[in-house]
Amino acid sequence: MLDKMAMIKGLPVIIGLILVIISFIAQFVPALSFLTTGLWLLHLGVIIGLGGMLFSDTL
Repeated sequence: MLDKMAMIKGLPVIIGLILVIISFIAQFVPALSFLTTGLWLLHLGVIIGLGGMLFSDTL
């Protein structure tokens, strides 16, 4: 799995950005409100995005 991530260095950042966008949209859609409970999706997106920026050189 790390070999595939090494080919696309910005993949964790892209995944983190997508999670943050989903969290933003989910707060306006009542059927998706369970995704914003506790803001766990937002926090996960930020952690993955920042981690991807930190480890992009090592991957």
